[in-house]
Amino acid sequence: MRQNTNRRLKAGLLPNGRPALSLPTSHHSKLTTHHSTPSARRGSVLVAVLGIILLLSYMITRFMDEAVEDLEYRAIFNEPSDLRSFSYSMLEVALATVQEVALIDDGKLYAGEQGWADPISYAGINIPNGWEVQIEIRDEGGKLPLNTMSEELLNRLLEEELDFDYGTARELSSSLLDWIDADDNRRLNGAESDEYLGRDPAYRAANAPLQTLDELRLINIWDEEFFDDEGNPNELYTYLSGMVSVINTGGVNLNAAPQAVLETLALQDGFQDDAIFDGLEEPYLKSLPANANTQTSSVEIGLLRVTIRVQRGDVPFIITALLEPNLSSDNTTSGASSSTPGRSSKEAAKTGSIDEQEAINYPFTVLQLSEYTQGEATTAAARYSTLDIAKESASF
Repeated sequence: MRQNTNRRLKAGLLPNGRPALSLPTSHHSKLTTHHSTPSARRGSVLVAVLGIILLLSYMITRFMDEAVEDLEYRAIFNEPSDLRSFSYSMLEVALATVQEVALIDDGKLYAGEQGWADPISYAGINIPNGWEVQIEIRDEGGKLPLNTMSEELLNRLLEEELDFDYGTARELSSSLLDWIDADDNRRLNGAESDEYLGRDPAYRAANAPLQTLDELRLINIWDEEFFDDEGNPNELYTYLSGMVSVINTGGVNLNAAPQAVLETLALQDGFQDDAIFDGLEEPYLKSLPANANTQTSSVEIGLLRVTIRVQRGDVPFIITALLEPNLSSDNTTSGASSSTPGRSSKEAAKTGSIDEQEAINYPFTVLQLSEYTQGEATTAAARYSTLDIAKESASF
């Protein structure tokens, strides 16, 4: 019996015949455990650390970029002293260039080809590293003066250039003139305050010159012809804005007039618009063509708009000035030196009164000055296509 039991145990069976569990006799049994080696663990940690470093580098770079942009923005608007003063210095450079070049032609301003179109190059100004400076000098007198042009000329513009029929052109001109004139007397085809008080919302006629061309949306008939149903300017308005101005109140400078304006004036006055630039010694007119009306036409600049754009970073600082030139050969720097603000022969302090300002004999009258972009749509002068010259040309 005992021997049978021993045989069963050797065979791996319990006394009752069931198989017995085999226990490992040493650490080198066939039951193995999976343990990572030290080198594998070190590799995993290295990959994780590199990923974290990459993520942190990206976050820091983004933060620095945004911080730099924010600092540049705040530097311009919160501490703009250096940028602002430099911009106004560039404005003075531009005006000094215009005056100096104009004095060569006895104080006459005709066109940028006289040599004043690029003041930075003319004056040899060194721009600080990292700064961008742009100076634009534009003649604002090349368009028809909408506030002061005659009814006859206005009707001709509406019929010949904008293709309105006789009746609609009269309605448009009468409504505009009723809006501008100082009285409440209604023209035959016009509209006064009684027309506009019936609208929702109600308003009165301005009885004053237009302040902006966009004001046309308030005027009878004009609101239907030059604006869509939502009150937005249409293509006809865009075409009109290239021919008329609410800023210019004098004669049109033919050197800056677009082709449509030249054609209108030529039909009105009886000169040939396609031949007025033929045979010129300079690429601009210095005298009016024969038959041209001196009340509506000119060859000199009466209004200048100077725009200074100085950029350091992503945000620009802009100055826009509308000026009326008062240039003559009598305006010399020696004559103005004794009346410089804050100084006189007696070292008396100046207070900035009107008399003191007039005594400076400044060669420009500042009509508008703002620190943002202003101005109406620009249209290329007709003489550029006639003479086949580049608009960018600064001097000849």
